[in-house]
Amino acid sequence: MNMVDLRLKIENIVGVQLIENSIPWSHWQELTSSMDRWIGTPVRNNNMILLPWSYSEEYVNVWGIKPGSLSEPESKLIELLLQTAANQIRPVKSERGDEESAVLELGAWLQQQIKNETPQEEIPDTLTLKSRLSTRSVPFLLDCENRSKPNIQYQKLNKLLKSYFGGDLLLVPIQDQEWLILVGEGQLEDLRLERQESREAERTMLYDLCQGVHELIANEWVGNFHISVAPPMVPEQSLTGTARVLRETLLIGKMFNVSQHIHLPWELYLERLIYSIPDKQRKQFMERMGIGMSIFNDSETLATLETFFQLDCNVSETAKRLYIHRNTLLYRMDKIKHETGLDVRSFKDAVLVKLTLLLYKVTKRK
Repeated sequence: MNMVDLRLKIENIVGVQLIENSIPWSHWQELTSSMDRWIGTPVRNNNMILLPWSYSEEYVNVWGIKPGSLSEPESKLIELLLQTAANQIRPVKSERGDEESAVLELGAWLQQQIKNETPQEEIPDTLTLKSRLSTRSVPFLLDCENRSKPNIQYQKLNKLLKSYFGGDLLLVPIQDQEWLILVGEGQLEDLRLERQESREAERTMLYDLCQGVHELIANEWVGNFHISVAPPMVPEQSLTGTARVLRETLLIGKMFNVSQHIHLPWELYLERLIYSIPDKQRKQFMERMGIGMSIFNDSETLATLETFFQLDCNVSETAKRLYIHRNTLLYRMDKIKHETGLDVRSFKDAVLVKLTLLLYKVTKRK
């Protein structure tokens, strides 16, 4: 059944006219704040409720209805019918090319799954790109914080990345200025041969790739770019879960490591745990610790602590990294001990200061 017939049948059943309309993508994103509202999900716009039922490269096709015209069961039924019918609908092709249409389709589906409470993990057969998602790939997530800057065009970014990685690559826009990059694992074999076969060696390789991509893009466009990466996986089986982890990694990384642009899931285990603690419990812990949070407002103290923890509490290496004399560093540590009652040269006290610092960061950002 085509959508015209479906609309007419719904109108006959509920006795209410559904007004057809096409909304430009830019306006649709203003209405929804992102691309997370999708097939069948109602969106209120002034004196109309909009029901999206398909999309093209430039427009979202909707049915409009006045509020209060339908009962709640009728609204739910129409939403279900639209979501079911969407499995038969393909994005309209345009002059932008088949691949760009297909990645937009995949990105819209992925964004919806990320937002769902019970997301669908396996790629549905209706998506055009499913056949290209059955081989192992390395997933990167790229995000640009400067939303006010001119948008990076898909064609230019895709061309740039393919010049770096080669042809076996998919660039998937998820939402405005957020990009999922899938690189075929086979392209990394040469790099693997240069390194030892170990988890640590693979993580080093992935970090180096992130650094290369970040520098490549930062040299081409103005903006504050952040990137994350996950180990190789099969997109057809675990794309949704991986994208969720990468998005959360960027969120947590930007919150706790404000000066960094590369955020790796395996380096943020403690930060992820702190972030998951409810705000009330975080504040209670900080109050019971009795540490004056003002010490973290001092840039010198903050840099000293972060460098000290980053270098595994090694006093000599920390002094070298900060370009200060060892005695100067010890003086700073004595000052921290005087103000907090905790000596960061002691493992137990260092753990408490580290936890308090992370709690301070997440509380301050929120």
